[in-house]
Amino acid sequence: MHPSQRAAPPMKISIADARSDAKSLARLFQDNISAAYISHSELQGPRAVRAGEWVTDVEDVFFHEIAERLKEPRERFPAGQDWKGIVEAHDGGMLVGLAFVTLSHDAAVPYGIIEDIVVDNSRRGGGLGEQIMRWIFAQMEAAGIRRQFLESGIGNESAHHLFERLGFRMISVVMMRET
Repeated sequence: MHPSQRAAPPMKISIADARSDAKSLARLFQDNISAAYISHSELQGPRAVRAGEWVTDVEDVFFHEIAERLKEPRERFPAGQDWKGIVEAHDGGMLVGLAFVTLSHDAAVPYGIIEDIVVDNSRRGGGLGEQIMRWIFAQMEAAGIRRQFLESGIGNESAHHLFERLGFRMISVVMMRET
């Protein structure tokens, strides 16, 4: 086989670590979200100024958030300990998705949070988001996590449909008041 005819590497979903490119992860995040993505956690932190408006340096904010989660290489989510990490998805060697994940074992019922999941716009609707989510579920279950949470911007309806199809249901309503 001629070198130019080699098959591209298959889809790979893994835990991002200190060898991962935080800048590329931050750029993928920034380039593939809209104002509809903003939910209460973006408003409670440094990401968004108000509902529907990101801070001007949001890619830098993402970079710092991602960089602090990139640790030593690991093959699986840790069992029995709290953890914050990043999941990255590559297809054919190209970065196509990422997720922020938190595990909390120090609770009455241990739980995991899928804080963010972002898929390259050109890949949406093709099952990549579901594939990443199912990989995360398997990792959480292997780590002893049976309860998963996520939040989503109120206008992010296409994501809501995916989450509902995967078994998530609404359990609360978050409201905000500004003066």
